[in-house]
Amino acid sequence: MLGLSDVKRAIVSRRPHILQALSVILALALATAIRWFTDRGANGVPFATFLPVVVLAAIFLDWPYALATAVLSVAIVRELFGFTLPGLAVTSFVLFLAYSLTALFMILIGAVLRRTIQDMDRQARQFEAYNAELQHRAKNALQIVRAMASRAAKAPDPIEFYETLASRMDLMVKANERLGIGVAGTMRQCEMSEIARLATEPFSPGAIALFGPPAQVADEAAMPLMMALHELGTNALKYGALSAEGGTVSIAWTIDEEQIELVWQEAGGPPVAPPSRRGLGSRLLVAQGALTMVDLQFHPAGVVCRIVLPRADRAASALRTG
Repeated sequence: MLGLSDVKRAIVSRRPHILQALSVILALALATAIRWFTDRGANGVPFATFLPVVVLAAIFLDWPYALATAVLSVAIVRELFGFTLPGLAVTSFVLFLAYSLTALFMILIGAVLRRTIQDMDRQARQFEAYNAELQHRAKNALQIVRAMASRAAKAPDPIEFYETLASRMDLMVKANERLGIGVAGTMRQCEMSEIARLATEPFSPGAIALFGPPAQVADEAAMPLMMALHELGTNALKYGALSAEGGTVSIAWTIDEEQIELVWQEAGGPPVAPPSRRGLGSRLLVAQGALTMVDLQFHPAGVVCRIVLPRADRAASALRTG
């Protein structure tokens, strides 16, 4: 059974030009056939079967096709039913004028109606995307908090645990402010350089160098990436390159058609050895969410971490199909 939602879909759907042209031809052929087999226009109301066609064209087709329907209907009436424009009688002229004005009015109303319904449908889809993004972001945030809080029972120093957890929470707040929803519910994207700068801002900015081309990171990848970089910076400040005078960190990334690859590399710090136990932030340095790979290596010369994530358009596509 045809419902209101079906009518709405028919109004907002985008049809190829050839399909709209065929619709005009078929509708006019049907209106002409009905008029011909009824009385061939003998009763003096030749436009009776054509006005409904113009109304439907105005609602369901683009306005140029609705206008073409009205013009062609006049031509058909003139050729088949003897409604000639020169020397019109007063009654015939009034009928022609009333039909023309009514058709133009319906075309105008139809165009406004279609545009309004299309805008409402677009806003509804944007609101759905906005709501899905809020749920997705809340889920990710809770997972990150859970991963950090799960280390509480094993933390040797409760004060250190609290300070570390508080710093992570502050970073999440900052990230959410930067990665907020855009206009009309659209999802913002971030530049890789800005994510790296925000994540490493609390440490030694002069000792951290950023290298890489412009690269857009989608929201679902930006949060875990920022948390991972912040964790690497924290470890470097405590035990690695940033804990020693003259130590440096380079953050370099490259892009290709499918993904972004980032390499964190430390140099000039004390000799590095793998940790003897998993710390509070260890769960941030693993593949999660849109981070498809996190490879952490403890070389004696310095920590090297390789992170791979999809490009912004690829991540958004994966999220829609997932």
